[in-house]
Amino acid sequence: MTAAGPRPAPRSIVWVRLDRFGEVLLNLPAVGALRRAYPQARITLLVQPMLRELVAAAPGVDEVLSYAPAAGDPWWREAWRVTRLLRGRRFELAVVAHPKKSLHVAAALAGIPRRLGYNRKWGWLLTDRVPDRKASGELHEVEYNVRLVEALGIAVGPVTFTLPIAAEAAGRTDRLLREEGLSPHERLIGVHPWASTPRKQWPVDQYQRCLERCMQEAGAAPLILGGTEEGEASRRLCQRLGGRTVCLAGRLSLMELAAVLQRCRVLLTNDSGPMHLASAVGTPVVALFGGSQAATAPTRWGPWGNGHTVISHPDLAAITVDEVYQALLRYLPS
Repeated sequence: MTAAGPRPAPRSIVWVRLDRFGEVLLNLPAVGALRRAYPQARITLLVQPMLRELVAAAPGVDEVLSYAPAAGDPWWREAWRVTRLLRGRRFELAVVAHPKKSLHVAAALAGIPRRLGYNRKWGWLLTDRVPDRKASGELHEVEYNVRLVEALGIAVGPVTFTLPIAAEAAGRTDRLLREEGLSPHERLIGVHPWASTPRKQWPVDQYQRCLERCMQEAGAAPLILGGTEEGEASRRLCQRLGGRTVCLAGRLSLMELAAVLQRCRVLLTNDSGPMHLASAVGTPVVALFGGSQAATAPTRWGPWGNGHTVISHPDLAAITVDEVYQALLRYLPS
């Protein structure tokens, strides 16, 4: 790690993270620590456009800039576009939490005098570099992100992970659930049965059998969650389950999803972005993990905080319906 000696407190900071929403959410505790260390600074987040509303609500965030990476773009084109976005804003510190050559180049070309990030992918362009040891999976991703803040010479202390819900989004989701015939006293189970890759996905038929037991034996009402791309598969699952199952896939903004998750007794999910969103709004999670690689294991990527249940097996399909059902029962008191 390069030395980070005493320097004047930065007055304007940009935190850069342009990947998926789960990964971005796990940066928010570090951003909060940065705010506590520099209470007078203006802190800006650079994220993908779909995340603007969600991260704008995070404690310590003053401004959100957005950039949508274009598939197939050469790195130099992305570097130039991000440079144009950052240049002229007089940032004194850039934290590049997403190690990419294009982003390191952009921070340098934008003239930001202090640039902190991981020592890879042209990390020599940074003024302050942290070794990237994430592949070892020894710490949680939240803790790795906090290490970036500590590299500035900041004693972080206890880490908090909270995300306020916008009142408008809470009101919209309350109305939506009432329109679906669900009362405020329902035993709602959020269910996100999808994943970014098949190897992270517990079989859908096992989700179905588990949820049938939750409905029949525990009186629960499942809310099937997902993005637009998972809408058709979610609707098929809802039709098979019947009863008071409600399909919300593709119908919610990320802030509305946060509000729905806050209403749930528990979220059942694979390793996914909604898992981290549930943690951020205080909803317990039953998270299902497969595989045996340290870099993708729950030690690094599981739900952050206390009160969650992680069920992990090298073969995800080997996790039994009864094992998951018994875990869910802990969050569905009579």
